[in-house]
Amino acid sequence: MIQWGVVGLGYFGEVHAHTLSTMPGIHLAALCTRRQKRLGELADRYDVQKRYTDYRQLLADPSIDAISLTTNVDDHRDITIESLRSGKHVLVEKPMARTVEDCDLMIDAANRSGSLLMVGHVCRFDPRVVMAKQAIDDGRLGQILSMNARRNLSKNVF
Repeated sequence: MIQWGVVGLGYFGEVHAHTLSTMPGIHLAALCTRRQKRLGELADRYDVQKRYTDYRQLLADPSIDAISLTTNVDDHRDITIESLRSGKHVLVEKPMARTVEDCDLMIDAANRSGSLLMVGHVCRFDPRVVMAKQAIDDGRLGQILSMNARRNLSKNVF
């Protein structure tokens, strides 16, 4: 069983917690957010005993194998690097970081740590996105000058 923690319990953190709690081979072992009330609410809902308000305490727990990082993008670089240095595998929500340089630092940290780093680009393999990319690559849409996309997320995830 992979012992998994979620750092950041906003909307997407809750989606990660819910999904991880249903996956075979995964044990949702720890949750972390600075908001004590939110932490208790979700930890109770998903029967998670390890509850942290400081991500560094979660990273110090040797029983945790991997984390989902669903905090604000401004925190992604530092928490990802610290997580990798602590031996955790990291699934970081998009965007990976604010700058290409920060992304490079995160990738370098993953390479040096031997841990896995993955960015949660969930639409990358969506057949509709793949078909649109293929149409662009084939030139069927002409020269793309500007693009706008919207994804409708169901509010009834849980």
